Amino acid sequence: MLTHLWRDSEINQMPQDGEIGKYNIPKGYVNATQMAKANQKLLADYIRLKSTTEYLQALSQDMGIPISSLIIEISGRTYSQGTWVHPEIAVDVARWVSVEFRVWANRTLTKIMVITEVEPQQEPSPPKTIAPSHEAAQLAMMLGEFAGLDKSLTAQLAVNAATAVNPALKPAAEELKTEIAITNVSDDAYLKPTDIGQVVGMSAVAVNNWLVHAGLQERTDDRKISYRPTETGKQWGRMIPAVAKGSNQTVFQLRWLPEIVQVISQ
Repeated sequence: MLTHLWRDSEINQMPQDGEIGKYNIPKGYVNATQMAKANQKLLADYIRLKSTTEYLQALSQDMGIPISSLIIEISGRTYSQGTWVHPEIAVDVARWVSVEFRVWANRTLTKIMVITEVEPQQEPSPPKTIAPSHEAAQLAMMLGEFAGLDKSLTAQLAVNAATAVNPALKPAAEELKTEIAITNVSDDAYLKPTDIGQVVGMSAVAVNNWLVHAGLQERTDDRKISYRPTETGKQWGRMIPAVAKGSNQTVFQLRWLPEIVQVISQ
């Protein structure tokens, strides 16, 4: 069992499929009770949220795994008692706890999951020679796939990671990112606030304000990303890569499925 330290508190994670008492705990699962307790919170407060219920139902349906297998409660007096959750749920719990804890959990838990997924514990083998930029791109792609990002966005992240390690790749990388954004034909299915406003008779500003008040999107402090979809909004909204006007930089914009027009018109 892996033990992470958040400040002075221990948080356990399963490095491989294993058993705790009579319970089978899959690889990557995290003790969410410890996560909440380490931040002076009760996990029950997270579980009872309406947004949590909706998220668990959506995740269960998407993964084809019952909620009872995504969240495993271990009772008794064992050291590992508590509620063990799927790694994606663990990241959502961290998001609920605090921004600072979310940053720590994303880096710590995701890093362990990527390592255990790609390189299960086994006898040491000779190290492979791989270019640092290639390695960074591979890691970015694995993280993108784990986070459920679309292929175009994952490709953009991989290019950015490789360029950060080897700046000499920047000219070719910028050209490649432009091609990725241009050839992403699926983007045509999504609407901008301006497009939505033309249908429902509202300005783009009014559409954005409506989406915020309806709890479907939230403002960010990132100058390159003005809005992000909320958990509820993700059923209609997607982050789409695009090339910024007047530059060759890739930015990400929140776009919406055409069905959002019906939601606003209700």
